[in-house]
Amino acid sequence: MAPSARAVSEGEDCRGWQSCLMGDAGEKAGSAALELDVEAGLDDCTSCSGAEAVESLLWQLAPSWSSLPESPAKLREERFRNLLDLARLDKEDLRELGLSMAERGRVLHWARRALEPQGVEPLMAGTVVSEMSDASPEHKHLLAFTSPKHASKANSLDSAALSHSFSALATCPVKRYDALQADFNAGPAATPKKKSSEEERLDEIESQADFWCNCFTVAADAVVPNPMDAALQDVRENILEAFFDCTPERVREVISSIGQNSQEGAAPVSFGELQLGLERCGLAGLDPKTLSNVFERVMGDKCALQAQQVFDTVLTRLRLAQLLLKPLKDASLMVVDYNYSSKNTSSKAVVNFVDEGMMRDFCFGHRPVPKSSEEGTAIRWVHMPKFNLTLLLALTVKYCLHPLSVEDVIEQQPTKIDRYGQNFFLSVELLSVAKGPGVAGSAAGPVRVQGQHVVAFCAGPPRLDTLLTVIQPERNFAKDWPGGSSSSSSRGGEPSRWPERLRQRLEAARSRLTERKADFLLYTVVDLCADELVDVTHAYLARLASLEDDLRTHGERSLLDLGEVSLARLQLAVVARRLKSLQRVVRRASDLEDLHTTGSSDYWKDCAEHLEEAYDDAMHLAERCDALKASHEQAMERGHAERQRLQQELSNAQAERMNRMLFVLTLATTLFTPLQFMSSVYGMNFVDKEGQPTIPELLQKDGYRLFWIVAGSYMLVAGIAVCCLRRRLLKKSTV
Repeated sequence: MAPSARAVSEGEDCRGWQSCLMGDAGEKAGSAALELDVEAGLDDCTSCSGAEAVESLLWQLAPSWSSLPESPAKLREERFRNLLDLARLDKEDLRELGLSMAERGRVLHWARRALEPQGVEPLMAGTVVSEMSDASPEHKHLLAFTSPKHASKANSLDSAALSHSFSALATCPVKRYDALQADFNAGPAATPKKKSSEEERLDEIESQADFWCNCFTVAADAVVPNPMDAALQDVRENILEAFFDCTPERVREVISSIGQNSQEGAAPVSFGELQLGLERCGLAGLDPKTLSNVFERVMGDKCALQAQQVFDTVLTRLRLAQLLLKPLKDASLMVVDYNYSSKNTSSKAVVNFVDEGMMRDFCFGHRPVPKSSEEGTAIRWVHMPKFNLTLLLALTVKYCLHPLSVEDVIEQQPTKIDRYGQNFFLSVELLSVAKGPGVAGSAAGPVRVQGQHVVAFCAGPPRLDTLLTVIQPERNFAKDWPGGSSSSSSRGGEPSRWPERLRQRLEAARSRLTERKADFLLYTVVDLCADELVDVTHAYLARLASLEDDLRTHGERSLLDLGEVSLARLQLAVVARRLKSLQRVVRRASDLEDLHTTGSSDYWKDCAEHLEEAYDDAMHLAERCDALKASHEQAMERGHAERQRLQQELSNAQAERMNRMLFVLTLATTLFTPLQFMSSVYGMNFVDKEGQPTIPELLQKDGYRLFWIVAGSYMLVAGIAVCCLRRRLLKKSTV
């Protein structure tokens, strides 16, 4: 593999460009027939898996092409299984891959040296050479010529010795290609390559946190720019790339610029070159005496370390010392370690919580490396439960994270999945239900939702041994979420539940997660985030069902608030959008072959289908909100109409009563008007000169009796007439 395989794969395990050449302890040994046991750079291919050996070999033969970002993708697209696939390519095939003329020549020369002496044509697909363990010393000696470093040794041999070696190789037993593939798939686990004494010494020096932190005499010497400074226009260019870019690609670039040949990388770096390289990486102004002491201590007495090793160690450790010179306040990590074995045997997960007092030892230290192939590969999950910018920068240096991915963390980019170098990067805009009394989508109150931004870094193949996750409150949630901060949880939010659930799964007895690599842990993180998004839809479902039941029960007297329903409609649109974004990311992840090497492709597809169902549910709930609003409006209209009817009936009753009263008064007036007229006429005081009344009836003897006889007769006749009229009116009303 390329030097870039160090990123996220834990720099402390197999430092940078060497870690990818070490290979997994559980890889099969069937492809060892074509892995060259060379004393220089190519000898590391013997411990690699087939595809890894191809990439590692091309780093030696075609470094310029291998340094291109699209080169690993091309190799994966062409599906190289082992070195035999590379050896069988012709000139046109190599040109199509994009190799230069000189690089094509080196690859063809290697293929001719590797295959022709053993009776295998470079373009023939029938046989391959048998394992190196079956070859004679002459075979191994001749195969060593495939290394560019040892090509000069071949020229010094006489023709007789060379002919003897070719003759001996021609008689070497061969195997069919399909038989060797069976050996590759079912062969015994390869023994992990043991570290040299120099590498162990370098590991010990890297772990000495106090030594590196003492390189800075005062805190002012260790000041680094703050990426959150509002005055900076471009965080990535001005801060991350200038000061915290420790990726293998950047290291090779700096090594090349200071006069070292990154193609071979065998020559040790000088003190002046180291100082110049550190200045290019933003570590200027260091005390020359202190830097000289560091240089001598790292180089040791034998000076057997390569330039990239020395520069990578000094750069990363000094940068970590700058960041960790002072204790990090409110900084903590959760670290889970377990061993993955190809034998599918689960191991016990060990959980450690790193506080600010232990942060130095963690960042400078190394994870335990399995002692034997039976123990498998050490897998680590590092989780940052509370965002701390300085700690993020320290992890950036420790795991050589790409500046583009770190920029996405700081700026909280939308949901996406991408690959930067050898690492996979995932960001998720997560929504979760805020738990608490009287909330969470019940009849007690509206649904409260909190927004969080989750990111994950996963080491790419072939190692897939490290997962780094960071969670932080979503800064723009109040602006993006309808209803603003009043609908979200309190400031800072509540801790997300998926990290605890993942930790419990890893700690469970005979957990299946410990039988998988970090790529499956990445899937589990996505799946748990999807579950929390689905829980949000379920909370809205419960709340809407409660409102609908209240509306059916109480009708117009329901306590339903149209403002809450309208707000829920807008909020469900945001939930649906985030479900759709995560579904798109999951579908893309299911198509990345390198991301599901442990059989997680079907799991990714199942998660995508789960998200699609949740998206449909969210859209259906949005329609239910519209229907609920319409039902509420109809209920209110029916209630209003009923109230108007009752009011009209009351008004009619009052009018009828008034009419009856007027009828009685009119009738009484009609009856007594003639009597009143008669009394008025006979009550007038008209008299003559002698004072006698002039009205004749008044002078009669029975005048007064006559008046009442007439009045009584009138009242009798009028009463009979009124009764007849009333009967007629009653008959008309009944009809």
